[in-house]
Amino acid sequence: MGPFLYLTLCSMRNNLRVRARRLRQPRYLVGSIIGVAYFYFLLWRPRPGPRGVSGGVLPMLERAHDAVVIGGALMIFVVTALAWVWPGRNRPALAFSRADVQFLFTAPVTRRQLIRYRVVRSQIAALVGSAFMTVFFRPASLAGGWMFFLGLALAMVVINLHLTGVSLSRESLGTHGVAGLARQWAPVAILLAAIGVLGAALAADWPAIAGAASASALVTEVARAGTTGAAGIVLWPFRAIVQLPLAASPGAFARALPAVLGLILLNYVWVIRSDAAFEEASAELAEKVARARPGARAAAPTVKRAGAAPFALSLDGRPEMAILWKNLILVGRYASLKTLMRFVPLIIVFGIMATRNGGHGATAEGFGVVCLVVFFMTVLMGPQMARNDLRQDLANLAVLKTWPVRGAALVRGEAAAPAVLLTAMAWLAALGGLIVGARMGVSPSYVLAGVLLAPGVIVLQVLAQNAMAVIWPSWVAIGASRARGVDVMGQRMIMTFGMLLVLAVGVLPAAVAGAVVMLPLYWTTGTWPVVIPSLVAAAVLAVEALLVSEAIGKAFDRTDVTAIDATE
Repeated sequence: MGPFLYLTLCSMRNNLRVRARRLRQPRYLVGSIIGVAYFYFLLWRPRPGPRGVSGGVLPMLERAHDAVVIGGALMIFVVTALAWVWPGRNRPALAFSRADVQFLFTAPVTRRQLIRYRVVRSQIAALVGSAFMTVFFRPASLAGGWMFFLGLALAMVVINLHLTGVSLSRESLGTHGVAGLARQWAPVAILLAAIGVLGAALAADWPAIAGAASASALVTEVARAGTTGAAGIVLWPFRAIVQLPLAASPGAFARALPAVLGLILLNYVWVIRSDAAFEEASAELAEKVARARPGARAAAPTVKRAGAAPFALSLDGRPEMAILWKNLILVGRYASLKTLMRFVPLIIVFGIMATRNGGHGATAEGFGVVCLVVFFMTVLMGPQMARNDLRQDLANLAVLKTWPVRGAALVRGEAAAPAVLLTAMAWLAALGGLIVGARMGVSPSYVLAGVLLAPGVIVLQVLAQNAMAVIWPSWVAIGASRARGVDVMGQRMIMTFGMLLVLAVGVLPAAVAGAVVMLPLYWTTGTWPVVIPSLVAAAVLAVEALLVSEAIGKAFDRTDVTAIDATE
């Protein structure tokens, strides 16, 4: 591993040089100042509480040790289970750079050495993330800080290794079919058995869980069910992962350490012994990334299998529908309307089960809170995360300019795909809230008001994000790749604050129109109606979105092809 270690150290040094050199540009310099200031106030803020009393997040986690352990174990189990079934992005299980493909793939090294190099190098992010989280949580003592850092780093290593093994196993299953299943039967059988055991335990203990009268009683019952019987055996590895960084003493850390080291060893052997053919997919991805960079030489085009069409596209109609169709195919590699619709029966069943005792209990309240949080996070934060619009397609501006489509129509079509998917996610969360609210005596009119307002708020934010990409392309990540660093984080913080200001200004006319309708109805009926004012506000948001799309379209028509770089 000597040459590989030298290559890793040189890559890290060159990366730091590039980041230091680009501080000459104002956007990166301003972003770095904002990012460093954010970390300063976040990490070096005064400790709350009197002298001698430790405050912060970590002491709170230690006080709720049992709840955190069982909750974290269940969360890791769900993530690892979904990794087997969730649609992928057609990305290789192991990603290599173009230089790696050209020099390492042709070098006299074995396949296992390549896998070992990529796996070990991917753990650098785990070490950096663990160091940051340790500083953020600020343990009370030096020994506690080292235990938390090492425990969190090892926990992230075992999770990263397992997810890599899942990716390699899925690659093998997709390549070899039935023959791949014969090779990968053990992890698949273990996963199915674990899901069956936990499902049976949940069904057997559901009356006690649904009937919990308080949050503490709910946590106690879930912890008891997750630490006893067959369910306790299935969740033991996941509990061990969570317990290591939360160890309260060196003795507890030493007792939890062997289990995590054993899990790392098992997952490492699983990854190293994989027979997945990752070389061709890795080379294809490396060429794609290299072609996206400015000044890259054109390479021979590669033919990819298209994703499933979301709907049948007519031969005539508005161009917005064609662009929406195209972008839904793109995002369908990892999420689609069909995928979201699979959650409808699950939400209905779980909502009915959570309210079996009449809607009164910690389970029903917790399910309602989760639905509420998901709804607001989707509406307010989703437009910044879903980027299958102009923020991704502007890297191909020269091609977009050749389309016989008005700029406003192009903008509306590009913004429609993330808006449709986010609206579907928000409505799914609203469906769960409607089921729980109806059993708890909450008026469904409030849920219906949220359903009416969500599309307009989402569309306005997506249009604002696309407007920033068209007007200030140097401040927005263009293309599929996402840059990282303190300077980039500072840029995103500035854009987020600007986004919130734009949202407040955009929602104000709709709020005024809703209030104008609501007040006369209140004076007439003596109650506060929300559905009709929400309908009026939604109509105002739709008109605003139409006007904004026309303005962005005019700016797009004036945009020069040379104004947009691909990615750095």
